Amino acid sequence: MAADEQARKGATQVIHLVSPSPSVEVRAEHILHFDWGSTPLGPLSQWPPSLRIAVDIMLLSPFPCALAWGKELTLIPSQSYLALLADDQRQVGERFDQLWDVEWERMGPRVFQALEGRASFVDESPIQVRYRESGEHAWFAFGYAPVRDEEGTVAGFLHTAIDTTASLEQIRQWRELAQSFEQQIGCHLPNSDPLWRLSRDAMIIVSRDLELLAANDAWHRVLGWEQQSLNAIALVDLVHPADRAEVRLAINDLLLGKVIEQVESRLRHKDGYYCWMSWSARPEGDVLIAVGRDITEERTTILREAQSLLRDRQRMETVGQLAGGMAHEMNNLLAGIGGSLELLQRRLGQGRLERIDEYVHVARESVQRAMALTHRLLAFSSSQPLQPRLLDVNGLLQDLEPLIHQALGPEFALNWQLDVAPWPVQVDPGQLEVAILNLCSNAQDAMVERGCLTIRTANERFVNGVEHDESIPAGDYVAIHVQDDGQGMPADAVSRAFEPFFTTKPKGRGAGLGLPMIYGFARQSGGYVWIESTPGKGTQVTLLFPRHPGELPVVSEEGEVPALKRGRSERILLVDDEGNLRSLMKEVLVEHGFDVIEASDSGMALEHYRESGVFDLVITDIGLPGGMSGRQVGKTIRQAKPLQKILFITGYTAQPLERSLLDQPGTALMLKPFSLQSLTVQVQRMLEP
Repeated sequence: MAADEQARKGATQVIHLVSPSPSVEVRAEHILHFDWGSTPLGPLSQWPPSLRIAVDIMLLSPFPCALAWGKELTLIPSQSYLALLADDQRQVGERFDQLWDVEWERMGPRVFQALEGRASFVDESPIQVRYRESGEHAWFAFGYAPVRDEEGTVAGFLHTAIDTTASLEQIRQWRELAQSFEQQIGCHLPNSDPLWRLSRDAMIIVSRDLELLAANDAWHRVLGWEQQSLNAIALVDLVHPADRAEVRLAINDLLLGKVIEQVESRLRHKDGYYCWMSWSARPEGDVLIAVGRDITEERTTILREAQSLLRDRQRMETVGQLAGGMAHEMNNLLAGIGGSLELLQRRLGQGRLERIDEYVHVARESVQRAMALTHRLLAFSSSQPLQPRLLDVNGLLQDLEPLIHQALGPEFALNWQLDVAPWPVQVDPGQLEVAILNLCSNAQDAMVERGCLTIRTANERFVNGVEHDESIPAGDYVAIHVQDDGQGMPADAVSRAFEPFFTTKPKGRGAGLGLPMIYGFARQSGGYVWIESTPGKGTQVTLLFPRHPGELPVVSEEGEVPALKRGRSERILLVDDEGNLRSLMKEVLVEHGFDVIEASDSGMALEHYRESGVFDLVITDIGLPGGMSGRQVGKTIRQAKPLQKILFITGYTAQPLERSLLDQPGTALMLKPFSLQSLTVQVQRMLEP
């Protein structure tokens, strides 16, 4: 404890930019006594100077504010900021996106702007917050200011809260004066006011019995309903079932003489889909007047931006669940490789050559399996645009089997029921793999400790009609059924399963985006998805994709080796900081007739390029020491020689290369680990005239 106290005092001296004072120490009390070692930031004594300086500035601020730092957006709040948070929240050391998950749709885009280096202050749409001690509600505008680390990279942001309750009260009084003027001319709007006819907002006049009396052109344009077509339909019936309770409360307030503002709800379009509308309404004598703005596109954009951060988090949660099993599988493969090489070395030392080919075969086979597992895991951890291609779902599922076993664990059985010859479909294989793994992870949670997961594929032909509440056009489809024998889901949970951020898992176990992502992927691919579940008996999720009329590409026979031609002494600059790998690549390239000059860092690479003449090809790793990355080396070389051919290699797939750079002629990318033969094939392909 004494050592901890001494370390804590030392950390206090480093944090403050100005001479410590009792007031500053009191403000920092909750930070100094918190166990930061349990968070991604690590112990307080190990914080970088940039973070300590930022904490000091935050503590001296007169406004409630907090730092969100690092990739996990770990929260470091001031005492006044804590006063704005509910008692049941963990607050200090919490993830910022989890702390504000209720308001994330509005706050998320501003957070992303700050992480991109753009500050913003949002005062046009304040957020209502309840003070913890007094219980009083207040309106706050929030500021988001990026904070950079020692290298100039945005490492977090400063979140500042400013009480705007008084300003909002002045705006409310002004609005009441404006509305009193509008009331004087309101009775003329349906017949004579051009604003009624030309407004882009939907305007309606409703009786106190909720009968539609009049609607402007914007109402018909946004929702498609004509007034006469609504005579037999109550207006409330157009509201999405999940929003009706809030809408009824707003209507009750209207009938009591209150004015309502910015009530958001979904209304059913004449064609059957729902539009998001933001309504403001007021009573006017014996009628109710309402104005609604279509915010469907706005909400979709905000939701898409907010989901981008959480989608990566969802994917990484899946990768985290696989990590333990992947480590076990990788250790088995490494044991096979190490054992084979050990016996090979021993036999060569003994001068015995029997079974040497067998040892080499075991090692190479283990390496190939390890490479396949590594590539697949890296693909899951990266975020890539949708790239549909023609594929056989059976082959994809069978290739995915090792990761499915890792996602389930040894206590769960996997039962395959695959169609003999499924029709080809055109979907993004990476996204389909992520969807299947998410479903397997959900199934494992539902089966608790043990159970059986069944994956079936089937060719199915549908006629026009409704199937599981989905209107499916007639045609041929390929279905993928993922069925577990777990605890099942109640009907109300099934009906909301595809809603963003809805989850039945405990807090911290899921963001509620897994099934919505699967739903969006299926619909974007021209397919459908639905859930069938019975409490106590299990759940089945069905993915349905339309049959593609094309033929699957012919796959070359396993083990077929492409013909290799000997090089013509073309000059190659090889740049990689991993010495063992670099020497192996150089040896195989020299063996095939190329003249190779090697470099271990970016500085040496550029020096060779300037002083050693013309190179036919540059091969460079993306992650390099020496102050410049491989992509920066490539750009520098292209400035001197725009047509220089460059082969980038990397073992990291999270945005390894900008699309604009990769699309340039004479550019290619290879992901580590790769075989030396595939490297030689790629080099020969790029050097072909």
